[in-house]
Amino acid sequence: MPAAQKELQVLIADDDSTTRHVLRLLLREQGHRVVAEAQDGERAVELCAAHRPDIAFLDINMPRLDGHAAAERILQSSPRVGMIMVTNLPTLDNVQKAMQIGVSGFVVKPFNATKVVEAIDSCLKQRR
Repeated sequence: MPAAQKELQVLIADDDSTTRHVLRLLLREQGHRVVAEAQDGERAVELCAAHRPDIAFLDINMPRLDGHAAAERILQSSPRVGMIMVTNLPTLDNVQKAMQIGVSGFVVKPFNATKVVEAIDSCLKQRR
């Protein structure tokens, strides 16, 4: 089933407000609900605990706590949350580190609706 057929509860964490805005619009167009947004990794961890989203989009480079560390903390307390990393630097090191943590997908900036939907679908398949 494509991700667009089921409304997902989503958290977005990125220190760039434009990225959050574009991602929010793309997710809403796909029928998903953004339940929380964070500007840094610490807040993302807090909001995931409070809202228990289906999926969290985390920027790798954020203040206070980077995306890798935030994903690790979130997955320790909420292992069912699907993790999708957002980055403009998809280096082998970033990808390997994220996969070791348990991240299910990547969206490379600049992104479009197709890339976001593919990342969600991939994440949902891995979470089953």
